[in-house]
Amino acid sequence: MNPKMLTLVTFVLLVVGLVAAGCLDYGEEPQKSDSGSNGSIIGPTTDPTAPPLAITPVIVYTLTEAHEKFGTDLPVPSYLPGGYSFSYALQYGEPDNRISLIYAKGEDELRITQVPVPGNPCPGQKTTGSVGVTIDGTNGTFTPGDGENMLRWSDSRYAYCLSGTQEMDEMVAIAASVDGSGRSA
Repeated sequence: MNPKMLTLVTFVLLVVGLVAAGCLDYGEEPQKSDSGSNGSIIGPTTDPTAPPLAITPVIVYTLTEAHEKFGTDLPVPSYLPGGYSFSYALQYGEPDNRISLIYAKGEDELRITQVPVPGNPCPGQKTTGSVGVTIDGTNGTFTPGDGENMLRWSDSRYAYCLSGTQEMDEMVAIAASVDGSGRSA
């Protein structure tokens, strides 16, 4: 075997081994070119605090298809701010069975993520400055961010994360309207 082929095979085996061991983590966002002058590509990270996710999520582009592929217990809100509509859904398999529903208004996205308890639906997100909120009788936390706010809550079956640019009261109203949360009415 020539040296170039041996190097390529070694590299492929190394990447496969790191993926299998859960050392490489691919985020939920699509890969994008870096805007820096070096032309590098944003790719896999080795952030040890992020949970390992499936490399390739299942992506669907209608709520009907999301219900067919992921089940009927999805975090679908009955209330959305004006102008937002369903864009796509992602499902990552083991180990955390994360499902995210993404709603868009132009370039602005609103993301609702659900993971079985005791999972963390907002891994790696800061909690500094969090304040307690009540969502339809359930305790949660709102964390303001620079360009993106986070609302976290859970019930007996799922932990949720709502992220977007909305203010706290609007996010609480969206969260209170989420179907499939297991909260009693």
